[in-house]
Amino acid sequence: MPLFKSNQRLAAIVAGVVVLIIVGGLAWGFGQQLMLARQIQEEETQLEYEVATEQAHYNYSVKQLEYVQSDEYVEYWARTEAHMAKLGEVVIVMLTDEN
Repeated sequence: MPLFKSNQRLAAIVAGVVVLIIVGGLAWGFGQQLMLARQIQEEETQLEYEVATEQAHYNYSVKQLEYVQSDEYVEYWARTEAHMAKLGEVVIVMLTDEN
C-alpha cells in the first residue's frame, strides 16, 4: 500500500508542476500581450498627434494659397514689395542719409 500512496503523491507533484508551468506560461504570454498593447497605444497616440499637426499645416497652407490668389494680396504685394500705386496716386519714397 505505501507504494500506491507514493505514486499518488508523485503524480500530484508532477501534475502541480505541470499546472504551474502552464499557468506561468499563460501569465507570461498575457504580460507580453499587455506590453504590446501599451506600445501600440503609445504609437497610436503619437501618430494621431502627427496627423493633427500635418492637418493643421495643410489647413494653413490652403488658407495661404487662397490669400495669395486673392486681389487683396496682389494689391498688398504691389504696394509694399513693388512700390506701385493705383492710377492717380503718388508714391512717396523717403530718402535716408546712411552715413
